Amino acid sequence: MRRRTVLAGVATFALPLAGCLGGSEAPGGDAATRTDGGDTMDETEDAGRPAPTVRAASLSAVDACPEARVRADDDAVVCRGCVRGKNGCTVAVLDGATYDAAADELRVVVATEEDREAGAMCTQAIVRLGYEVTVAFDDGLPGTVTLVESDVDGSREVVTASL
Repeated sequence: MRRRTVLAGVATFALPLAGCLGGSEAPGGDAATRTDGGDTMDETEDAGRPAPTVRAASLSAVDACPEARVRADDDAVVCRGCVRGKNGCTVAVLDGATYDAAADELRVVVATEEDREAGAMCTQAIVRLGYEVTVAFDDGLPGTVTLVESDVDGSREVVTASL
C-alpha cells in the first residue's frame, strides 16, 4: 500500500516537469523555430542578447499628485502617479515590481498601507499620495510596462506603455 502512495507522489511531482525536460530541437533534429507576428525566426537569434533583469526597485513620495505615467530613463523605468489612502496615517508602498521575460513586460504595483505607531491618532479623511517608482535594469529595458494602483478605490491598471 505504501508503494502505491510513493509512486503516486512521484508521478504527481514529475508530471508538471514533463514538458520542461525535453531539448529545444524539433522532430528531425532541426533547431526549433517560433513565429512572432507572422515572421519565422530561429531561436538562436536572441541567444546573444540576455534578457533584462531587475537590479533595484524603489518608491519615493512626491509632494504633488501627478497623473499616472511611465517613462524610460537610461537604464531605468520611472513610474509616477497618485494613490488614495483611507486616513492620514496611510502611505504609498511598492507592492511589487516583477519582470516577465516571456512577455517582455514589467508589472509595477503601488499600494497603500497604514503606518501608525501604537496609540497614534490619524486624521479621518481620504488622502492623496503622490509617488515615483524607479526600477533599474541590467541588460536593457522591458518592451512593455504596466502600472497598477491598489488603494481604497480597489485595484486597477492605470497605465500600460510600450518603451
